[in-house]
Amino acid sequence: MKARIMADETKLYPFDMVEVALREYKKQAKLLVRDVILLLLYAIKDKPIYGRTMLMKQVFLTYEEILKKHGIVFQDPKFVPYKFGPYSFIVTQVLEDLHFAGYIRIEGRRNTKKEKFLLTDAGIKEAYRRFQTLPPKIREEIVKKRIGWDQLGTRGILNYVYTKYPKYKEKSEIKKKYKEIIWGQGKG
Repeated sequence: MKARIMADETKLYPFDMVEVALREYKKQAKLLVRDVILLLLYAIKDKPIYGRTMLMKQVFLTYEEILKKHGIVFQDPKFVPYKFGPYSFIVTQVLEDLHFAGYIRIEGRRNTKKEKFLLTDAGIKEAYRRFQTLPPKIREEIVKKRIGWDQLGTRGILNYVYTKYPKYKEKSEIKKKYKEIIWGQGKG
């Protein structure tokens, strides 16, 4: 008997297959949403990520441009088009869970660019352990991308995401600020 796949891609296994399915699942090197958040904060240890929008977009881009590209198995954060582009309710919940568990500190005024996310000592240890399980090439790419995304700033990363992933722009409250540029058209 095979697993039944639901509309949201959840697999339901018959009782006699659960043990086998669990063994197979554990063999996969799977990154959880919590791991991705910790890895991003660890990539530049002494530099926090400023603002929830920036953090959300960096998590989104990590999935889209690093993990998928390298074929890394990961927990799907289920990003949807929302008020400021791609948004994951799972990422938001995991962020709060990491804060509650003492892995990250959240400082500054909530939901502003001054709000910052940092690793605690426990978070650094956990992130280091997870970081070391990744191949060196992927570790380097995470560090380079994080530096680049930080340099873009919030406006820059939003412009990048809206341009490269336009389907996530459709429900944005600020999409009119970010006009699509169609190169090579018009009169000179």
